[in-house]
Amino acid sequence: MTFTFRSHIRRTVAALVSGAAVLCASPAAFAATNLGTFDFWTAWSDTDGGGKICYISSTPQTTEPTNVNRGAIHFIVTIRPTNRNEVATIVGYPIHETNADASVSVDGRSYPMVTQGESGWLASIEDEPGFVGAMRAGSNMVVRATSQRGTNTVDTYSLRGVTAALNEAAGECPE
Repeated sequence: MTFTFRSHIRRTVAALVSGAAVLCASPAAFAATNLGTFDFWTAWSDTDGGGKICYISSTPQTTEPTNVNRGAIHFIVTIRPTNRNEVATIVGYPIHETNADASVSVDGRSYPMVTQGESGWLASIEDEPGFVGAMRAGSNMVVRATSQRGTNTVDTYSLRGVTAALNEAAGECPE
């Protein structure tokens, strides 16, 4: 299996991690524009070095184990003119460097992830359009990863509202 990291995804996720930390501290300090919240998903627009971007994000409805101290946890789909389906997650802790078991599943269909720091991406960029299609059709999504300390975590997201959020973001950032 070929793992592909794209530097613009890493930059976006890094910006979102720091933005999420700022958002938790002070919503007024966050530069992105909230386009609307749709059940469990929020659509956003912002700019980066390549121009305007849009993305959707959500936090998990449940996290396991519950007694673990973690930072911000988010799942993000970024929409750019060059790629409409950049998928990433932030798990709120440093992921084990040799973790080959990080994955995300939609209604039981699992997709492997590659990780760096607190972030993970689909292992194959070719899977992104189909994965986002599965999100639109699905009801729940589960992210599994292992921390550097060896703690296995499971974050469960509702997909209720994901289609409306994706449509709003795509409308704000058309092709």
